Amino acid sequence: MIPTSPACNAYAIALRAGTRRPAKSDIIKTMKWYFASRIRHREKLIDISEFLRNKGEIINSQWIYKESLKPYDQNISKVRSFSKEFIASLLDSDIFVLISDPEGTDMFIELGVCVAKNTLSNNIRIYIVGEHSKRSLMQLHPSIIHAHNLKEVFKLEKIEVTGFNIPSID
Repeated sequence: MIPTSPACNAYAIALRAGTRRPAKSDIIKTMKWYFASRIRHREKLIDISEFLRNKGEIINSQWIYKESLKPYDQNISKVRSFSKEFIASLLDSDIFVLISDPEGTDMFIELGVCVAKNTLSNNIRIYIVGEHSKRSLMQLHPSIIHAHNLKEVFKLEKIEVTGFNIPSID
């Protein structure tokens, strides 16, 4: 039986390929990523998400594929459903990346959920990317790693980016 757990991804690939059983050090856990950003970065985040998905990673930030529900007060039942879905996705994530911006509201709620998760379980890595990464109290929480760009995040997470033109998100 071939394991299907994301944590056993390397083992399953090796078995399917008929190669040797990988050593424990060869097994890399598939990570679940969540990106928080302003909606204007949606297309770039879709490209980044597809790149990570092709690397075997899981993308939990499904908001990038959904239509806007603004004005929220006119779409209350959908908004309530989406908000529950997004919280569940955040709590299920291993890596949270906030693309900083001088504006925005929901991305700070997402950040707060992840800081709380880290405080309670210490099982999520939190990155804030960009020049606006230190404009609020919670952005300076000690669990947060500040990065200048996504390339830096991928390097810290040991994601090989050769051949991928990482979109600049300003």
